[in-house]
Amino acid sequence: MTPDVTPHHRSRISITEAGRLFGISTNTIRRRVKNGHLTPFQRQDPGGRPRYLFDITDLIRVFGEPAPTRSVTSTTSDADIPSHVTGQKTTEQAVFSDKLNQLQQDHAALKARFEAQSRHLEDLQRLLTPRLASPDSVGQRASRYVGELARAFRGQGR
Repeated sequence: MTPDVTPHHRSRISITEAGRLFGISTNTIRRRVKNGHLTPFQRQDPGGRPRYLFDITDLIRVFGEPAPTRSVTSTTSDADIPSHVTGQKTTEQAVFSDKLNQLQQDHAALKARFEAQSRHLEDLQRLLTPRLASPDSVGQRASRYVGELARAFRGQGR
């Protein structure tokens, strides 16, 4: 019975270890537990309060791959990582790459649409803006207008 418990127990880590491994705060992990994104396992310490343990695969599902360690040399090699984990990583990278390409295409399409609409608005603005260019100055136009008003009141017309 003991050999079955040991491998299963190794795939679970404490909240502190998870925070360090994934580069996140323990409060973030607690928030994810509260929101139902993570399911903790409880380890009962004799005479103490229960402690949470988290399954590593569950943490990877929620937070992604662990943050890179700060050490210069890596103690684990690709041979140490199970094949199903490395296969999952390449699948996740492919999905991420596809989503990134789709977002870039959507961005280019929206940018082209925005530029076309901007040109259309500029054309409409040019059409609707009154033509104020006149050979006469403002004073000359005003005196002509006042003269036309005076003639209209006297009943002379043009």
